Amino acid sequence: MSEKKYQVAIIGGGITGATVACLLAEKGISVALVDAGDPSAEWPQESYDLRVSALTLASINVFKSLGVWDEIVQLGEQPIEKMYVWDHFGSGELAIDSAEAGEMQMGAVVENRITVLALWKKLQLLKSCDVFKLTQLMSFETNEDGVSIQLSKNTQVNAQLLVGADGSNSKIRQLSGIEHYGWSYQQKALVAIIKPEKLHQNTAWQRFLPEGPLALLPLRDGLISIVWTSSVETTEGYLALSDSDFCRELVEASEQQLGKLELVSQRGAFPLALQFSSQYCQQRMVLIGDAIHTIHPLAGQGANLGLKDATVLADVVLKAHIAKRDIASEQVLRRYERQRKGDNLLMMGIMDGFKRLFAADQSLIKLTRSSGMGLINQSALLKNQICKYAMGV
Repeated sequence: MSEKKYQVAIIGGGITGATVACLLAEKGISVALVDAGDPSAEWPQESYDLRVSALTLASINVFKSLGVWDEIVQLGEQPIEKMYVWDHFGSGELAIDSAEAGEMQMGAVVENRITVLALWKKLQLLKSCDVFKLTQLMSFETNEDGVSIQLSKNTQVNAQLLVGADGSNSKIRQLSGIEHYGWSYQQKALVAIIKPEKLHQNTAWQRFLPEGPLALLPLRDGLISIVWTSSVETTEGYLALSDSDFCRELVEASEQQLGKLELVSQRGAFPLALQFSSQYCQQRMVLIGDAIHTIHPLAGQGANLGLKDATVLADVVLKAHIAKRDIASEQVLRRYERQRKGDNLLMMGIMDGFKRLFAADQSLIKLTRSSGMGLINQSALLKNQICKYAMGV
């Protein structure tokens, strides 16, 4: 059995896990990054990942600091310069332009596989990081001195700190017995890549419909990525339609903002839920990203929350390392938890509140909602604040 010692072992090589690995390994921390797939694998040309993220300027700055943003741009990113939101009820609308806030863009839409590939390319250049592809976590044991981690392929690694970046169904969280709370929204989000008749104008479009929001995000090559939230039954019905019938429904739902629409990918769907853990860490183990929080996608903040977790965790670990303290001490891990828990809970509460506000069917609430959007749209100050919030600054 092969066995090697590291300072940090990270399970999950997606955006959050790979970012933590980069932030630590480039500072000389020895890192083992383990992923059940092969994030460095090539993909067919003219194909698109249904999983995309609307990255804020704050998240983009993290990637710039790591030196991977140029690679992401080369592989294919799409700036978001404007945002247009409107309600199915009344005349409520909100138009925001990043130029009015003194910025060239408020963020960018990037396929998840592009972001991950850029990060993995960086990791393969860092001597302090070993990557384990197509490798699964089997079990782990912690003690006062470290963590013994059993992987597939008859491999074992030892580390001072174990990081769970293994998603909403985190095996590390389950093996640790950490309780997870939340509820299902009884909704599914339908995702697909669409070719619009009209230019997307570097604009993120979102219409609030009775069953949930429809987001049309600008994507590379003049395409758009849609995230269409509806009840489970309605979404299943959309998935069963022919391509032409589905596009006809989509054109109607978007009120022809981008003209005729053509499907250029498969359609996929995933269930929506709010989930959170009250406990972020245990002895020599810590959770980040979707392993501790999942939120409604109506504002596209899931990946950005995970990146905030990644940067804060890396910061407290590096500070402990520089001070020659135990990087996995309870004091260090609790500092990360204190810094992130409040922000994560606030964002989850805001997104849940927005979801319920725009799903409300009472006439008075709908009227107030529509009027409120109109009033905000007339205030340059409020729109600039919303724009800065969307940028993550």
